[in-house]
Amino acid sequence: MPHNDFDEFARGFRERTAARLLEFEKAMAKAQDDLEKSAQRAAQAQNTDTAPGRTPASRSVQPNPRVSRGRPRGQVQSVLRRG
Repeated sequence: MPHNDFDEFARGFRERTAARLLEFEKAMAKAQDDLEKSAQRAAQAQNTDTAPGRTPASRSVQPNPRVSRGRPRGQVQSVLRRG
């Protein structure tokens, strides 16, 4: 009767797979809903933040003047000039 065992296994596998797929689809639908709600909240927040009298530039973060950009300066440059 090994054939019955395989049929039973296959039936159980299909049932478990179908149940997992339903749970996955539910989780995906919930994640999509959460993402859409989050996007709507972000859009509303952006609309309220850009009220008259306020510009996005006034809220921007100013760069740190101590952080150098471009080529490194100092000791490395002086070592290269000695040669």
